[in-house]
Amino acid sequence: MEAIFELLGYQYKASLNWDIYIPLLKGYNKGKNILIKKILFIKNNGLIINGLPYINRGIIKAKIIKHIRDKKQICFKSKKRKGFKLKKGHRQYLTKIKIIYIEF
Repeated sequence: MEAIFELLGYQYKASLNWDIYIPLLKGYNKGKNILIKKILFIKNNGLIINGLPYINRGIIKAKIIKHIRDKKQICFKSKKRKGFKLKKGHRQYLTKIKIIYIEF
């Protein structure tokens, strides 16, 4: 069973027991379960259910595994022959969730 759902303005593809990295969920602790109700698409053994825009009776249950930071992204700017160099780094905060079950 596969599903496409929307969470925090992004769309994700999921299946049972998949680990997915999403933007940080503030206020949720490790080990807590979350319910996702904005499901766009479900595929189950050849049966396809498409929401317009969401499936009314569908629900996805996920468990928060941990909060982490992504690897560093480096932005380097320079101007030739001027001696100007600028190096910036950024690490995005992420939440790792595990899909427990998909129901429709």
